[in-house]
Amino acid sequence: MNYRVWAVRAGGESEADPLFIEHGQIALSFRDANEDLSALPAQRAAFKDVFARTSGETKPGAIPVQAGQLFRFVHEMKIGDRVIYPRKIDRTLLWGEVSTPYIYDRSANPDFPHRRGVRWLASLSRDLFSQGALYELGSVLTLFEVRNFANEFIRRFEPASDEGPANSSSLTEDETQARVTRDIAETTRDFISKKLKTEFKGFPLEPFVADLFRAMGYNAHATRAVRDDGIDVIAHRDELGIEPPILKIQVKAHDGNIGPDLVKAFYAMIHDRDVGIFITTGGYTAAAQDFARTKGNLKLVDGLEFVSQIEKYYDGLDLKFRKQIPLRRMLVPDVLPDE
Repeated sequence: MNYRVWAVRAGGESEADPLFIEHGQIALSFRDANEDLSALPAQRAAFKDVFARTSGETKPGAIPVQAGQLFRFVHEMKIGDRVIYPRKIDRTLLWGEVSTPYIYDRSANPDFPHRRGVRWLASLSRDLFSQGALYELGSVLTLFEVRNFANEFIRRFEPASDEGPANSSSLTEDETQARVTRDIAETTRDFISKKLKTEFKGFPLEPFVADLFRAMGYNAHATRAVRDDGIDVIAHRDELGIEPPILKIQVKAHDGNIGPDLVKAFYAMIHDRDVGIFITTGGYTAAAQDFARTKGNLKLVDGLEFVSQIEKYYDGLDLKFRKQIPLRRMLVPDVLPDE
């Protein structure tokens, strides 16, 4: 194989589909880069400068990503490369061959001026591909190189002569389903973790943790406004908060590992009939964990378990916190990933 495989989208609402199908072109739309880029040097910095000198809508953090896509479209994509267009309208995947260099053309659809010619070679139903291959096409980027499942796409769209028609094969055992399920779960956990560090930056986590425990069925309240002795949240099952066990919780927004000294200092405030819960967005040293194992009424919650509890009790959180960590329930393959 002496070509690369790319995937390209026709806009969020398939706005450029007529260009793709009727005009035989693939096209990109970046409103802050509405100029002919063919004369730019083959340097990513030059493409970033195009965005930087405009006063458009692109956020500074998004400039390297968008500029990188345009750079690859203009300079890395070559005539003869293959391109996949996931067509939303009919749930098919179109397979084409890049047929022209980059051109700047505002005819037909001026919002998508960055174009290349394409010769469409085949169209197949999405159902013929593994879950893993389809998941790779789910990238949020408008243009990207297909790497992990490029061979599967090539094999199905351009089968060897002894393999028969591409659409005659079926997927009876899709071993990628477990991998996709695992990747989706991991992506969600990463999203929650990042939101904890960005949305709550400069604001105390204690009210959020108190609300999380309320979602678990406890009566809980943050204590920072009335005390500062290291107990951040108090939770209990009974209405009055007098029946043991009383949960006394400390919360630390911390990227590194919590050592034994902080854990011991916290535990010194826990009475025998109470339960101490230390929550961190990071982790714990081995020494801190060893100490906790000797105490029956002490529980250490690291960042991974914290995120898991947020996932589990998300629907019970107050609306203001769900807006800070926006998640949507969705159906995913019910496959247990291999550990």
